[in-house]
Amino acid sequence: MHAVLAALLCLLLTSVPPQATAKQELWPDGTLKARWSVDAQGRTDGTREEYTPTGVRTLLAEYTRGKRNGAWREWTAPGERVRFLNYRDDLQDGRCEEFEPGTQRRTSAEWKAGALHGERKVYDKDRVLSKQRWKEGELVDLDGRQPFPVRRDVLLSELRAILAQPTTEDPKDPKAVERQRALHRLQLYRRLCGLPWQGMQLVPEWNLRCDAASEVCRANGELDHTPPKPSGFDEARYKLGYEGASNSNLSRGSALPRSIDGYMDDSDPSNIDRIGHRRWCLNPAMKKTGFGSDAEFSAMWSMDGSGSAPKALDTVCYPPKGHVPVDLYSADRAFSIALWKSGEPRTDQLVVRIWLLDENWLTTGEPLDLDWCKVAGGGYGGAPCLVFRAPRMKVAPGVSYRVRVSVDGGKTDAHDYIVSFCEPVSTQ
Repeated sequence: MHAVLAALLCLLLTSVPPQATAKQELWPDGTLKARWSVDAQGRTDGTREEYTPTGVRTLLAEYTRGKRNGAWREWTAPGERVRFLNYRDDLQDGRCEEFEPGTQRRTSAEWKAGALHGERKVYDKDRVLSKQRWKEGELVDLDGRQPFPVRRDVLLSELRAILAQPTTEDPKDPKAVERQRALHRLQLYRRLCGLPWQGMQLVPEWNLRCDAASEVCRANGELDHTPPKPSGFDEARYKLGYEGASNSNLSRGSALPRSIDGYMDDSDPSNIDRIGHRRWCLNPAMKKTGFGSDAEFSAMWSMDGSGSAPKALDTVCYPPKGHVPVDLYSADRAFSIALWKSGEPRTDQLVVRIWLLDENWLTTGEPLDLDWCKVAGGGYGGAPCLVFRAPRMKVAPGVSYRVRVSVDGGKTDAHDYIVSFCEPVSTQ
């Protein structure tokens, strides 16, 4: 019995942590700058405090064996509150309050294991400016609306999987791989914009006509949807090319897969008034297509409606609502909203405002200047379309904008959504 008690006593004594050692740092005039304690391994353990030369405390933090664990409080040199939060095992956890020095603005939020999780509010004095709900670091509700139809990580994973789809060589078709890559890039943009993309097919007869269309355009030295017959050109081949050109998007100067980026841009002076190439790419009913090329000329068969649009679809936006990879949009590209369940509004009733959002998801400054804001009619892609552009928009990961669109002269907002730029799809 005595031996057992002795062993237990020895175990208890060896499990007691060694006495912490107090540390401090002084300002040049000898006043206290910081004080804390460390354990036997030299890790901060316990309370750490920091002070200004005038004796104002700017930090009060709790540590356990070198990790932040417990309260964390920060103040400015004049003594204003900056940040009151909590840590667990070196990760932010629990309630957090942040204060904007010199103003009455503050935020309160819930964190879990290092990520925003729960309710977050932004205040000006006691007035709530924004009420948000977060889940595992993702903003899922912004003032009563869903800002992101798809999580950023999910969207990027799906887009990258589309580009990584395998291609199959065909001994009878030396362009088979390039055609498939072009189809994958078209599917990429359709998935980005929430449109049907799976099961899309290349039609060999349309590939043939798109090849011929590219040859005719090259022989004439220009893009033309109703091309004249080039001198000495085979009549049968010309007829195939004419049919292809009349039913296709046409491109010059880029490889076949990258021609899709040109169609989605479509914002040069000769196309911005209708952005017809883009609207055909984003036709919800498209299920089949074809691609062809000849040197720098290429074609994409566009006139297909063999698929079906989702029943709940009312608009097709580009850039779409929510997360947008920076390599799939640029500031010189126009915005577009194809209207699938409403009539064609009047241009003189179209009012568009685009605001930069700050870190609290609040609009900041004045709306961006627009250099284009019109209604594009016609039958391109099957629906009328709103087209507008803010050429000074910053496109970079983490930059977000709020877009508000009125079609009744500014009385009400027909469209109100967030566009938030994120990391690129391409990892190269």
